[in-house]
Order: sequence, then C-alpha cells, then structure tokens
Amino acid sequence: MKSFRLILVSILSVLFFNPAIASHIVGGEVTYVYLGDSTSTNGGILLHKYKVSLSIYEDCLNGSPDAIAQDNPAFLGVFDAVTGTTYQLDTNVFYNSSVAVPYNFSSPCGNVVASGSVCLLKKTFIKVYALPANSHGYVVANERCCRNAAIANINNPGNNGATYYCLIPPTTINNNSAVFKNYPQQIICINVPLVYDNSATDADGDSLSYGFCAALNGASDADIKPVPYFPNFGDTVNYLPPYSAQVPFTGSPAIKINPRTGLITGTPDRIGRYLVTVYCNEWRGGALVNTIRREFQFVVNDQCSFNPNGPYAGPDTIIIAGESVPFHARGGTSYTWTPATYLSNPNIADPVGTFPVAGVFVYTLHETSDTICNGTATKKITVLDHAELFVPTAFTPNGDGRNDLLRPLPLGDSATLVSFKVFNRNGNMVYNGGPQDPGWDGYYKGVKQDLGVYFWEILYEDNKGGQRRLKGDVTLVR
Repeated sequence: MKSFRLILVSILSVLFFNPAIASHIVGGEVTYVYLGDSTSTNGGILLHKYKVSLSIYEDCLNGSPDAIAQDNPAFLGVFDAVTGTTYQLDTNVFYNSSVAVPYNFSSPCGNVVASGSVCLLKKTFIKVYALPANSHGYVVANERCCRNAAIANINNPGNNGATYYCLIPPTTINNNSAVFKNYPQQIICINVPLVYDNSATDADGDSLSYGFCAALNGASDADIKPVPYFPNFGDTVNYLPPYSAQVPFTGSPAIKINPRTGLITGTPDRIGRYLVTVYCNEWRGGALVNTIRREFQFVVNDQCSFNPNGPYAGPDTIIIAGESVPFHARGGTSYTWTPATYLSNPNIADPVGTFPVAGVFVYTLHETSDTICNGTATKKITVLDHAELFVPTAFTPNGDGRNDLLRPLPLGDSATLVSFKVFNRNGNMVYNGGPQDPGWDGYYKGVKQDLGVYFWEILYEDNKGGQRRLKGDVTLVR
C-alpha cells in the first residue's frame, strides 16, 4: 500500500521506471461490518446485512490521471464462497472518500528525512449488502489493472492487475472483519531499521495472527477493469528470485512479521519498490473465523538522513578518588554496563559508580529497546588522585559575554585557588588574582592587551591540604 513514486535519481536508475507508461495501483484491501439481520418483505427470507468497504491505494504522483479517474465507480462481485456461483454484480459503486495518505515514515530508532516527492490517495468504496442465509459464506471481490510498472520483486507488474477480496463466513457466524490500524509507510530507508505496525483491531474481540502471503493477479492490460469473477486463488503473482511471498524484500537483519503483533521489522539492504501482502487471521474459540488481506508496496530509498535515537550513556565525568558518580542511561528498556567494575549494579539504567583509586575508566552501555533498536554507547570516568585546577588554552575577551574571562576551573570540587598570575611574553605580570577575583579580562592597567600567547601560574591547595603549583600558556584571541 505504498504509493511513493519518488523523484530520486538513484531509485529511478534502479527501477527503470518511465512515468509515461506508469500504472497507478499501489495496493488495496476489503473489510466489512456486520449490520444485523432482517427479513425480506418478499417471501420472508432471512437476510444478513453487511457494509463492505473496498479501499484502493493510488499513485497520484506518477499514475495516469485518466487511469485514476477510471477507478470510479468500482466494480464489485458477490459470490458463493464454495461453489463460486455469482450472487450479485455491481458496476456503480462510487467512492465515499478520497484521502491523501500522510507521508508517515518514522523510526523509533531515530528521525528519518528522505528526499523526493510522494503522493498516495486512498479511495474507499462502500456498498451495503443484504445477503440471504448461506451455510457456505460469501466472497466479495474487485479486480483492477494495473500495478506500478517499477515493482522490483514480481514479474511483469505493469501488465498485470490485482484482485482484492474479503470472505464473509457462513451466516451462522456473526462476524465483523478485522481492520488494519495504520496507513502504510510511504518511504523506508536502506540500512535503517524498519519497525512498522501492521496490526489490526477486531470489533468482536477475536484473537488475531499475522503473516506474509502471495498477492493475487486479476485483470490485465487487455481488460483493465473487468466485471469481477470468482477469484482464482491459485493465480498468484510470479515472484522474482531471491524474493517470494514470505520474503518480499531483503534485509539484514531479515525482514519479518511478528505473527502475534503484526510488527514488521528488519533493516532493508536493497533500494527498490517491493510488493508486500499481509494476512490477518481471526480466531474465535480456537477456530479460524475469517482472514483479511492487505496489499501494499514498500519503496526502499537511499536518499535518507538518519539521526539516531540510540543509546545515551550520559556525559563523561571527572571526579576525585573516593568520590561517587551516578550513571544515567536513556533510550531503551534494558541496559547492561561493561565492565561491572566499581558499579553498584551493571544491569540497570542508573547505577552508581564509586571509585577508590585514580585512573581512567571507560564503560560501554549495551542497550535493548522494545522496538529492536539495539545499540551501544560509552561513558568515560576520569578519576584524579587529588583535586586539580584547569586553565583553558584560549579565551576571547571581546565583550560578547562568552569566554571573556580567563580563570582556573576546578577538576573535582575540592581544590582551593590561592593565586592566579598571568605574564606577557616579556615576562611582565599583567594579572594577579586571588580566590575571590573573577579572572583576567585581557586588559592591563586599562589598556587592551595584544593578541598572542601569555603565560600563567597557579598556586592552589588540593583536597588533602597540600599546596600545588601549575604553569602553562594561553592564547588571547579577539
């Protein structure tokens, strides 16, 4: 169900697509709602009423406007589910709504921006049927040609159409079909994890299961909009190797659908347009009641930028031996820190590290999320033997309120400044400050000092009561 005719040179070169001959059918599905029973006024026949909804997805960017216009009205046929006997044919089912499907590409693993233009219309055609009681059930079907000519995983797509249908179970079973919850994503990106919720809801509370299945042919370029006939369920599309109904496109990890949740996951590894068909089984009391199918297309694009939401291990930290530091991991549902050295618990998001000795300790966060977006991040803890002061290597006293003052900064919380002196290259002292002074502003006796390298000297008291002296240089930049 993906109509996303991207104007992307990279995709077009792979798909050999010519918009002038493009077909427009991207996908479709048929669902129904049970409206209750009634008795016909002619003969007192028991009737079961159903509201049947046919949805067709159209490529409104590159699809032929004439072909799109010819979708309306839709043709529907109602058949005995066992014998195939025609019950009713309708050639005047006009669409009730036409909705522009939202762009709808997102990844819980990050924010994705794909270049190119897309346009997908969902046309919904609704027909209410009053069907006589039938121990076989009914099939309601629609056929339309043609699919997008650029589909990469099936043979001759531009000259073959599709059959969309639903099965209404025997009228001894009152049933509402399941309904897929989400629009299909219009673009997915190569080498970016795909997590697409293709699950459904069911008004009857039936248990649902999911899987990939083969798409059905129907209609052709010789008869693009036939009056429907009973579907030939054996006439499935011809998948091109290495693709199949169960492997509609490739990925690493492989593309798969969770049979319980309907979640489609994997990381696509080839660009192109791929036909995908998903079934949803409805189970009641352990028995299969109904199956609906959705046909759509995924376009895998290589023109994407990806900003991962991946694991976050928190900022690097400098502390003094004997102190503790809290860790703060975010972005997942389970966490493991390695190594476990000095951590209160390596298997939680927020352990506390207590470091008795000096050294540099690098920890790797291994994160798992409920959307398979696994990853790693690192955090460095620098542990000093004693408290120290640090002086930046450059400052810019230009009055912009940023980095205007040169002053010692503490590494650890327990160092006490005694004096801070700055000298020019001639050895003349241009600043002499103490613990209460704000720092050097780049002036000496009210005169702005020249750009260049200056030398500093610090006297401070560490956390153990000892006095320490540091020397270094700094560049004044305006």
